[in-house]
Amino acid sequence: MAGRAGTLSSRETESTAPPSGWAAKLELRFERRAAATRLVSNRHHGPLRLLRALPQDDGSCHAVIVHPPGGLVGGDSLDVDLQLGPSSHLLCTTPGAQKWYRSAHFPARSDTRVSVGSGALLEWLPQPAIVYEGARVDQAVRFELAPGARMIGWECLVLGRAGMGERFTRGRLRQRLSLAIDERLAWIEQTCADAGDRLFASPLGWRGHCVSGTVWAVGPAATESLLSEWRGILDRFEDLGRQGGAARFEGGATRATPTLLLARLLADDAEPVMDASRALWAAARPLVLDRTAVLPRIWAT
Repeated sequence: MAGRAGTLSSRETESTAPPSGWAAKLELRFERRAAATRLVSNRHHGPLRLLRALPQDDGSCHAVIVHPPGGLVGGDSLDVDLQLGPSSHLLCTTPGAQKWYRSAHFPARSDTRVSVGSGALLEWLPQPAIVYEGARVDQAVRFELAPGARMIGWECLVLGRAGMGERFTRGRLRQRLSLAIDERLAWIEQTCADAGDRLFASPLGWRGHCVSGTVWAVGPAATESLLSEWRGILDRFEDLGRQGGAARFEGGATRATPTLLLARLLADDAEPVMDASRALWAAARPLVLDRTAVLPRIWAT
């Protein structure tokens, strides 16, 4: 994996011509059949595929999407098109972190579109994305929810590899995360900045942290009561972050619309952000999705 990244990066350094990276596509469709959610279409091109589709006793399906190379460099592209039929229930995750490697001139691109049918339930729970020093990232994730659809999701982005003394001081980050409900845009979060931009130190941006997480819940149960519970969870993680030896952590939550809760998490390490994200998911799942908060077995492997 590292050898491939080094080879492509060297090629880019020697030439400003657009690199011929890997183009990968994955199209998945799930439908509710009888009392269970089933995979009914699976098409892929290049090194991006569905590793597993695991039916669950509660009628849901757990999907694990894998990118075997493990990372992207300039010229690479990943396209995911995921469709959930009416009344289906999918939990989608990944087995490991997505890595964005150094790219001298050209960005790597990832475009994900998720369509959630009427009355369907989606849990979008990927592992963190790690942006290496010198990476050029172009990422878009779009969720389109039909009337009556509900979901809980998160995204986590890590800038640099702090444990190895690496910071994100060279490169570029372009990221767009959006959510539409009944064909109306309910929320959009956009970042377009070069490494070293004041956004990363600003009190209105990353506040000097190197890890950012976003968690959201959509549904009629996204109430003030759940918001209060989320804020209590984040307060506890902030208290832990103040203890000696713990990574600094900051978190806040808001009710963006009557059916949408949002939480923003910032830290100096991915672990507290992911732990807090799982805690928010566990609090929301019984209310928003009417399902017991049982950790997916794939997370234990």
